[in-house]
Amino acid sequence: MAKPRQSLTRVLGYQPITISAGVKRAIWSAILAFPCALIATGISDSEAVSDAFRYVFSPGTMLAIRVVRDDPSHRGLGVFIDALDWYGRAGSFAFMVNALLYGLFIFGIVTTISGLRPKKP
Repeated sequence: MAKPRQSLTRVLGYQPITISAGVKRAIWSAILAFPCALIATGISDSEAVSDAFRYVFSPGTMLAIRVVRDDPSHRGLGVFIDALDWYGRAGSFAFMVNALLYGLFIFGIVTTISGLRPKKP
């Protein structure tokens, strides 16, 4: 009669990796923050949106306009290169700030909701 197969965890002593609920919330918050930051940055780039609405949904844009400074180094048509450089740096700064803020916001909401659920015995 053949012996039953022993599982690999019994033979080698490996245990499956467990991820805590807080780490899962952080991972999901980071994953969901990037699409939210893309939408917020897209809203802030639209001219049809008022400034108040723009700054509420994309605070990174307001911060980038105030923080990112440009030192012009070109004259004539080179000014366009300076403008593109500033726009790229300000846009990436705004996107990263928006991603960070939306990630923290989502993490806070998910943590609050998970704290309201009854605990399983």
